[in-house]
Amino acid sequence: MIFGNNCGWLHLEQLIDTPDNELIILIAASKSVKPSPRVIENEMSEEIQNLISNKVQMMQDDSQRYMISFKAYIAYQGRNESYAIGGDNEISEGQGLIVFEKSKLLDYIHEFVDVDLAMAMHKKIKLLHYGVYTLNNIVDIVTFYEPIIEKISHN
Repeated sequence: MIFGNNCGWLHLEQLIDTPDNELIILIAASKSVKPSPRVIENEMSEEIQNLISNKVQMMQDDSQRYMISFKAYIAYQGRNESYAIGGDNEISEGQGLIVFEKSKLLDYIHEFVDVDLAMAMHKKIKLLHYGVYTLNNIVDIVTFYEPIIEKISHN
């Protein structure tokens, strides 16, 4: 499952790195909410009141929550999305949960991870790079396994 436009923006709720090297990411979709009307007589001009009444906030939609589990990750990194840059030569698909066919991280991972040892231990021949793109956060995950995605209810 790749999240598309139907989920809108995503919010990162929690990132859990388990003792078994499983990475669990809890996310929620967003919804647009107009703020409740505020009536402040004689303190705000009509122009400012109109600006405020037309403002839309992106709020977390607790009815659209998901748990994304990555079994036995090789590496992950978090970035502030405000400062993230993409690569011109990267090839990816998706929105929210992105699958990279080619990325700078896949090119560079050999510099800080013994990929040959990891491939031998997991009996795999291809690394996978996923990106979880949310409001304010990007989490990049390198693994041999596709993530397990489950819709969850609010506790």
